[in-house]
Amino acid sequence: MEELNIERVRAMLHARLSGRGINVDKVYVNGINKLDEPLVTYSQTLVWAFLLQLQDRETPYFEGEHLGLFSEPYTFDPDFRFKGLDFDELNRMGVDIAQVFLGGSVNG
Repeated sequence: MEELNIERVRAMLHARLSGRGINVDKVYVNGINKLDEPLVTYSQTLVWAFLLQLQDRETPYFEGEHLGLFSEPYTFDPDFRFKGLDFDELNRMGVDIAQVFLGGSVNG
């Protein structure tokens, strides 16, 4: 198992996504409280979103219509939806990356 730190998480995400021109520090996981009157209550870069879950000894996992990937923080505006990456792909990466840092003690 590797020591968990933001630089290693960033490097692992960068290694998987930079070949597609994706800057992992410019993709945001944003979340809202409710769909009918959306108020953004969560916004983290992809790197921080992964790190925070790993620090809690959880496999990074994202789903639901209350969360989305965006090119800007603290927005749920469809014009800023990030294209070319989805939660299914991120969740597969989350499993692989969690194995590196958490080994066999992965929750999620």
